[in-house]
Amino acid sequence: MPGLARTPVTELDLVSPAFKEDPFPTWARLRALGPVVRVRLPIFGTVWLATTYEAVNDLLRDHQHFVQNPAAAGNRWMGTIVRWLPGGLRPLAANMLLRDPPDHRRLRGLVDQAFQRQSIEALRPRLETLAEESLDRLAAAAARSRRGVDLVAHFARPFPLSVICELLGLPAEDHTRFTRWAGAFSKSFGFAALFETFAGLNKLMLYCRSEYRRQRRRPRGGLLAALIQAEEAGDRLTEDELVAMVFLLLAAGHETTLHQIACSVLTLFDHPEQLDRLCHDWGLADLAVEELLRYVSFAQVSKPRYAREDVEFGGQSIRKGQIVFACLASANSDPAVFSEPTRLDLGRPSHRHVAFGAGIHVCLGAKLARVETAIALQRLFTRFPRLSLAVPRSQVRYARRMGLRALDALPVRW
Repeated sequence: MPGLARTPVTELDLVSPAFKEDPFPTWARLRALGPVVRVRLPIFGTVWLATTYEAVNDLLRDHQHFVQNPAAAGNRWMGTIVRWLPGGLRPLAANMLLRDPPDHRRLRGLVDQAFQRQSIEALRPRLETLAEESLDRLAAAAARSRRGVDLVAHFARPFPLSVICELLGLPAEDHTRFTRWAGAFSKSFGFAALFETFAGLNKLMLYCRSEYRRQRRRPRGGLLAALIQAEEAGDRLTEDELVAMVFLLLAAGHETTLHQIACSVLTLFDHPEQLDRLCHDWGLADLAVEELLRYVSFAQVSKPRYAREDVEFGGQSIRKGQIVFACLASANSDPAVFSEPTRLDLGRPSHRHVAFGAGIHVCLGAKLARVETAIALQRLFTRFPRLSLAVPRSQVRYARRMGLRALDALPVRW
């Protein structure tokens, strides 16, 4: 395709401490280069990146030219990854995020049926109770330490995990071990943690299979039972599809909220006038959560898309099989859509951010994440109004995970 060789490639560092601390200049520089740019990323190599709000939305909604499944675009990358996975974990590669229509439509329809039986608003009182129980444990941990307590380990991680256990309808006696295994899913990845991660995921897979078989014989209340019972035109989820779906719900309903809670608290520490505004008017909670989702953009880039065929997109010639990422964080700070995008304004009226993606692959756990984040912030700052960092701000570390804005730890005291 003409012009491809002349397209410059931008070196992009998405894991450095400086970038994690303040990503806005990087996104502004990329948008200035154009709506679609070529960049070089670790592991993936040279790829395309949609940078503007318009280009990101166009990419996420264009299922004719861009697909989730690389095999559909003649790209063998995913097949290679799957072959390297331990046999027990291979069903994870068949989760709904890697499916395209019409297969995705079938799975999404079955899952939507199950979700319709679970009213998030009806669960709010129980979610508030779970938040208070997690705060009890946070307070107990703080009482044992003179150097503060890690908000990530003792609240931001266990609270959404307890919610997922509740939502799935897992037996109360299994919550502790389920939480222990699932905790490996949200830790920073690295060679040292790889064995622990795979071991935890394998135990979780075996547990999900055994629980699936138990609930087929004797259903319990909760989303897992609803998924088993969901039926559309005589179709049901297979065991592998259901196990993959549980993992997807774990990611959507746990990791999403974990990082959003922790980064939201740090952001409010960095903007004390906005924190004071929120604490004096919790009626702003819903607007505040939307603004924090936009500002933090925990998922900096989308899952990769693959060009199904040679295509002109955003003024660029993209070849079949090439990878294109949607830069969600850049879209959320696009001045063409958001006035003064680098300024935090908890009363900002617009809800047009793409923190949860867009189109048919929009995050399944978006509504739950919003409610959990609002409850977490209100309960946390109401119970501990003098909450503050327990270390100098310069010592707070972001996780070195590409594409994700997450904290390794957040030491606090009151």
